[in-house]
Amino acid sequence: MKEGKDIDKLFKDGLESPDLPFNDLDWDDLEERLHPKPKRRVIPLVWLAAAAAIAAILLIVFLLIKPTEGSVGPNPVVKNSAGGKNKANPEKSMGKVPETPLKQNDPAVHTNSAGLAVNTTSRSPFIQKPVEKNILSGADAPKLALVEPDRRNLLANTVYQPALNAELDPVIFKDQKLITNVATGKQERIKEPVLQKKPRFVLSILAAPDLTSVQKSGTSSLSGGLGVEATYILTKKLSITTGATYAKKIYDSDFSLYNPNTSYVFKIIPSNIHANCDVIDIPLNVNYKVFGNNRNSISVSTGLSSYLMLKEKYSYSYDGAYQGPQQYEVRGRNQHYLGIANVGVEFQHKINNNLSISAKPFMKIPLTDIGYGNSRLSSTGVAVSVNMNLFGKGN
Repeated sequence: MKEGKDIDKLFKDGLESPDLPFNDLDWDDLEERLHPKPKRRVIPLVWLAAAAAIAAILLIVFLLIKPTEGSVGPNPVVKNSAGGKNKANPEKSMGKVPETPLKQNDPAVHTNSAGLAVNTTSRSPFIQKPVEKNILSGADAPKLALVEPDRRNLLANTVYQPALNAELDPVIFKDQKLITNVATGKQERIKEPVLQKKPRFVLSILAAPDLTSVQKSGTSSLSGGLGVEATYILTKKLSITTGATYAKKIYDSDFSLYNPNTSYVFKIIPSNIHANCDVIDIPLNVNYKVFGNNRNSISVSTGLSSYLMLKEKYSYSYDGAYQGPQQYEVRGRNQHYLGIANVGVEFQHKINNNLSISAKPFMKIPLTDIGYGNSRLSSTGVAVSVNMNLFGKGN
């Protein structure tokens, strides 16, 4: 233990007063390693000399190969009638045309200011024959053959002056009326092309509360129905609607208006009858839009409905103390196809291009006797619906 304490003391004394030599070069070396300076890349002199040599060679080659401007090949030489040599155009060597010299004394020929012989009897204002004006006179003047040039390549080098027809007077153009009358009046409206749109379907979910009664009974009962309808749009104004509505037809009437097809005879005649019927209403209506804008529209509709009687329950009431049969029920025995007339007016409000709401006051008028009791059953109500465009945008 004593030896261990001596070792601890030795380390303690050594760390408290260390004798370390200080060298500035070591610190400089450490700082250079921590913050190294970027070295510049020196381009070797050999590469610079090689680039200069390549540029000089390219310049010498360019100067030697560059063609001399304005150098053309030798022109063919033709002899004239005097034996002299004239330079001919290259185009003349492509084909020869017959020589057609013009006489200077010909009254039909005159020379214009450009030195061209013009034939005034020519009908074409665009065809003329240039001539070479001889500046020499006398017997020494050479006679030059007049050759019509090939105008395909000499239009830019030959001056032409069209020969005017003697029968046409250019002065007559000054008397022509060049200003036309300005059209007045209402400008005709340009009709836009009518683009035929695809047919559209509108799906409606509706609730239709109504008052149902038997004609001439004088009383009405609250009824109603829920259903789905589909509208097929034919044109902007015309459409057809069909669907199915599950409805409750509840009504009260006098027993005198109750005429069932049965051989049963009541011993005591009931005074009143109460009916509660479950019906499937299938309409087929034609709609016509009488007013419409971007948001609202009004349509009238008419058509026919079919009643499929699911269940009919009749209850009887008596005035006296004697009570006869209390009720009678019939299931699925009566169907009335297209036996009810529909009349309605629909007010529609568009929320967006694919969604709208509408309220439709309607009336259902019987065309035949309805149900087991053969009653003239009518309804008046308001159908409220939410409409969704399935295809295309609404008008």
